[in-house]
Amino acid sequence: MKSRSTLLSFVLLALALCSLSGCSENKSTSSDNPTSTSASADAPANTVTTADQAAFDEYVAYNSLERLKADDENYKSDYYLYEDGEFVYFASKYWDSDKLCQQYDNGTIYYYDDEFSFFQIENDDEQNINPVLFGPDGIDNFTYFELFLLPDEEKLIETTSDQHFVAVTEVTKKEQVDFSLNGLGVEYEEGMGIRTKYTFDKDNKKLLELETSAFYPDGHTQTYYRYKYSYNVDFPNPFESEEAKVYAVAAGDPAQCRNIKVTYAPDTDKEQTIEYSIPKGYSFYIFTDDYVADKYTDRECTKVYENSVDVDEDLELFVPLG
Repeated sequence: MKSRSTLLSFVLLALALCSLSGCSENKSTSSDNPTSTSASADAPANTVTTADQAAFDEYVAYNSLERLKADDENYKSDYYLYEDGEFVYFASKYWDSDKLCQQYDNGTIYYYDDEFSFFQIENDDEQNINPVLFGPDGIDNFTYFELFLLPDEEKLIETTSDQHFVAVTEVTKKEQVDFSLNGLGVEYEEGMGIRTKYTFDKDNKKLLELETSAFYPDGHTQTYYRYKYSYNVDFPNPFESEEAKVYAVAAGDPAQCRNIKVTYAPDTDKEQTIEYSIPKGYSFYIFTDDYVADKYTDRECTKVYENSVDVDEDLELFVPLG
């Protein structure tokens, strides 16, 4: 099974998208069940049995993306981010087959399917569209991830089973905890760990909620993010704004598009060239597995390309990887 670092990569990339759209500045004074720093009891005694582990593994397998695709079942996740115990922002992510739509609480929309991918940013009631180009691995962070992922270091430490099946896992390996906290902008302290609580519907095995917290050497815990999941929801129409409609028409007409040729990892054994078509006149971003990529106009990657607007000509760029 893939590492939780893949999930955190998605969270980090979502945060990168959020930083571009300014949603991190859109703080709220309330949220769904606001979370604050609180005293923590000692870690639960690890009384997990072989049967508990087998049950948890069964729930994990059932909530894989492969199963969702096989059953043609879409889902929505509501994501809550906290900083210093206070709610920061909220985003909803809709997945349906190979389509993905992510909506932030400040009006920003990210949309992807096999035909289009774009940012829609709302500024002063005006819609700005920014095409998104994905590198060789960048799209994996959006469309080909499981509903939730577990690393080998994540150890099941507690389960309860009444109306719901609830599982608590813990990560204490320094490298994994440090990586996770860095992704959340938190400085690692010796002895810190990550604890995640999964809540499943006992009747249908579906994941209902995921909550991840850090626990500190002084005995307190702090929640950093939560996901709430719902299923078989209506997929939103990302082309509701006039600007998005204009973009969709232009993107579907080759005469209104320009070609962007991008060579990734030039002069290495990983070199790969991908050609894109985007509407003329639009600035754009390139995302790779390292998030927002630096772009260059020369193979040696010494001349930085700066995004510009109202550009119609074809373009050749180079992007180093790693």
